[in-house]
Amino acid sequence: MTSITSDYLINIIDRCISTTISQRRTNLNKYEMPEATVATDEEILDFIISIPYFDTKLKDFIIGNLPMQAVIISQTWENEFIKKCMEWRGSKEWMHTDVSSFNSDKEQHKSFLMLPY
Repeated sequence: MTSITSDYLINIIDRCISTTISQRRTNLNKYEMPEATVATDEEILDFIISIPYFDTKLKDFIIGNLPMQAVIISQTWENEFIKKCMEWRGSKEWMHTDVSSFNSDKEQHKSFLMLPY
């Protein structure tokens, strides 16, 4: 068990989406930074808001909308978090859709990842 912060999870997301962010920008005709491989804060926020595999409370924790500063996670939970991030970063919805106004809550997924405890 490890205590982690929202910054820790954001760092995982950043590393995950940075591998495909240039392709996503090209797909969306966002050429202002075509060669940059670092995701912007806005792109990371879009990812967090739109990912349909996280429940609302987990998204709120990552964004900083909850009073708690840290949570305790297991290695299994962290692996599942990474797996879900990788699944969403490779999805056609993420790669080809401007998700800034995307509402993932209308999609019902049976296996939301939730905050542990």
